[in-house]
Amino acid sequence: MKILARAPKERPAGGKARALLPAAALLLSSLLAVPALALRQPSAGQEVALLFPPGTPAESALRAVAAADGLAVRAGGFDNLLVARFPHDLGWPAIWRLGALAALDPAFAGACAADLETASTNQGGRP
Repeated sequence: MKILARAPKERPAGGKARALLPAAALLLSSLLAVPALALRQPSAGQEVALLFPPGTPAESALRAVAAADGLAVRAGGFDNLLVARFPHDLGWPAIWRLGALAALDPAFAGACAADLETASTNQGGRP
């Protein structure tokens, strides 16, 4: 009695990895492109979200904005994110002298922001 069996089909090396390559490239490009589109230099009178290094206390961020004649508009969900308005244009060197890593469009950082006025009047988490 003769039993016929099929030989296993050989797959080209890296077949699965090659199939995932376009999706990985798209993911990587979107992870880099979206934040890059949100970068923005502060213009006079316009709000800008300043991202300070992780671990920066909120008080330090507020002092840095005040030192540049800025007005804090609202705080972010993290202590190192602060939305501010400046009476004059700021260039990247001035932003970095403040200690901020980046200046972003506030709409990009708006999901984790809260009004300073609301936060100061809201005591104990009550509405």
